Amino acid sequence: MSTKDVVVRPPAGLAARPLVNGAGNRAAANAAVGSSSASDALLAVRNAFKLTGSLLATWGIALVVRILLPRLLGPEGYGPLNFADAFATLFFVSLGLGVDTYIRKEIPVRPAHASDFFGGVLVLRLAMAGLVVLAMSAVMELTGRPPAVRSVVYVFAGWQFLFTLNNSLAALLQAKGSVDGLSVMNIASKLLWGAGILAALLLRGGLVVIAGCYVAAEALKAVALGLLARRHLGLRLVPRLSPALSVVAASLPFYLHTVSQTAYARLDVSLLSILSNNDREVGWYGAASNLAGLTLLVTPLISWVLLPHFARAAARSQAELDHAIRRSIELVLSVAIPTSLMMALGADVWIALMFGPEYAPAALDLSILAPVFIMTYVATITASSLVLLGRGWTLTLISLAGLVVSVCLNLLLIPLGLKHLGPAGGGAGCAASLILTEATVTGLMLWTIRGRAFDKRSLRLLAKTAGVCAVVLAVDRLLGDLGAMRVAIDAAVYFGLAIAVGALRVGEMYRFARNAFQRAGAPA
Repeated sequence: MSTKDVVVRPPAGLAARPLVNGAGNRAAANAAVGSSSASDALLAVRNAFKLTGSLLATWGIALVVRILLPRLLGPEGYGPLNFADAFATLFFVSLGLGVDTYIRKEIPVRPAHASDFFGGVLVLRLAMAGLVVLAMSAVMELTGRPPAVRSVVYVFAGWQFLFTLNNSLAALLQAKGSVDGLSVMNIASKLLWGAGILAALLLRGGLVVIAGCYVAAEALKAVALGLLARRHLGLRLVPRLSPALSVVAASLPFYLHTVSQTAYARLDVSLLSILSNNDREVGWYGAASNLAGLTLLVTPLISWVLLPHFARAAARSQAELDHAIRRSIELVLSVAIPTSLMMALGADVWIALMFGPEYAPAALDLSILAPVFIMTYVATITASSLVLLGRGWTLTLISLAGLVVSVCLNLLLIPLGLKHLGPAGGGAGCAASLILTEATVTGLMLWTIRGRAFDKRSLRLLAKTAGVCAVVLAVDRLLGDLGAMRVAIDAAVYFGLAIAVGALRVGEMYRFARNAFQRAGAPA
């Protein structure tokens, strides 16, 4: 099956309708399609709110752990843990095979298709996992990683395998629209993970035990999600390699895109560890990445909820897909921009508050990292739109270009940062490499889809938001060293001005949320 064979099929109910003649029949058909569109949109929004609720709960648990791990381990202890996590992720991203994007694109309109290929994909992943572990061992031997660090990497490898499996199972449930059990399991597994790590820290169990908590939580989640997928989709794990290979072949552009995107997002930690040979540098950058990563709270909702919604919109009309893309970008930016701005302006405050004085140099890294996630949000939605527009290989080529840019920039900027910027300078080089890479990738994607991403309304909102940000930056400079009070004033100025000039439409967002809980198909 080639890439062009992966098409978005109309929902079964829509495809089954006979062609109609006459004005009355056409009006009835148009009304039915409109009702279906409203129902799908409301379902997507309700599912988004359910998943957001579970994300908020898991985010709260993760926040506690993200604070305690660096704080209790210190930069020297947290550095190796951060490296092991990033290194295992860098290698095991190859097990994704691109099928999660395929699932979100095809399963919303063909739920029974999941049993055709899922068992075969699992067999392929098991075989690949053995080869990946051998490759990891060879690289760690060549780069002289200590035995203690290697042990932690191997445990994280087990976690990554389960994490990849769970992502695919979750994608099935999200594509089917059955997210209640998934939301519960997200919270339950995160509670187990957090409790285990806290116990390991208090009992001084060591890095291997901490990594083992990741594995235990994902194993529990894998069992539960497997049962949910069997209940809601009738999923059967039959090891059929032929259909699995066909799906992998059809998913190749998505696969290469995901590998490239994850590689340049996690490659920096591995290169920083190897080039600096300094656990404190890796620990400082890891702490900054932890905090900056909190701005990515909305990111999972884009792939979990919006891509299936985009698929249904595309099945109805191109105009509807364009509208969905533009309004989704607006909504996401309304959250991403103020969050990233406050993260950057208050970098010194957040680092001191969360991790203590040992991590003070990490404020430089955080101030550079924070704005990059605005581009990440836009790039994620734009990537979803390219998938639906049948531009999978264009997306792949852009991502591969981003990987090349990332490697070159990290190899250039990490040594320069270590040499000229003092403590945390290597991390600053990593952060600068990441933001330049994301700028390149996002710019290329937006250029590719051009007018589909923004219309006059959204461009006006962006212009207003840019003006508000400029005013807040000026106010921040005038306030001087007021610590947390300065950040609070910055936030008040931003939201006050944004609401006043219409850059943030609170009433519209409220109505959007209220409609999410109305009965599917009811008038918005």
